[in-house]
Amino acid sequence: MNKEKIAEAVAVERMALAELLESLTPEQAATPSLCHGWSVHHVAAHLTFLWQVSTPAFVWRVVKARGSFPRAVDVLTRELVKVPLHELAATLRANAHNPKHPPVGPAAPLTDVIVHGDDIRRPLGVRREVPADALRVALDFTTSGRDRGTFLPRKRLAGLRLVADDLDWSWGQGHEVRGPAQSLLLGAMGRRAALADLQGGPVLEARL
Repeated sequence: MNKEKIAEAVAVERMALAELLESLTPEQAATPSLCHGWSVHHVAAHLTFLWQVSTPAFVWRVVKARGSFPRAVDVLTRELVKVPLHELAATLRANAHNPKHPPVGPAAPLTDVIVHGDDIRRPLGVRREVPADALRVALDFTTSGRDRGTFLPRKRLAGLRLVADDLDWSWGQGHEVRGPAQSLLLGAMGRRAALADLQGGPVLEARL
């Protein structure tokens, strides 16, 4: 996929997620997500981070967090979660076609919205089949190392071979972890809920 098609795939996922968020009850919004310590509402807030937090503000938060990227993200997310869910959904919808992305490239926000979309949907019992081309881009990005350790620890996938059994995609050498592409992506990103879908999942789970 070229840059324009990736941007369109991001918009599709953001619009689909905004529609879901608009339909949730307060009880559903408070449901624990697949992100440890975050509710569905927290994840929704995090997905608006790209437009609501300036680069200087984020850098300052990282400095205050003693260089910890994850800690800075958590602090900012807990501030943004004060915004009502329907407003967050509206922001996500309004920015569906926003081209802003981190320096690592346009595949980063696509990966983010796919993974965090399932962080929200799976605990709610909602499933979405993400288009194969979008999953391939996200898997390529996740395994490329271009995220510089911010999306996942550098050594998590070392010595593994990931194989999608529902599209033509594989990566790496070593112990094989095989299953649906969407579950492979979630498993690589540390979501234990997806590991039951994978053959060889326990080897990956031991690294989480």
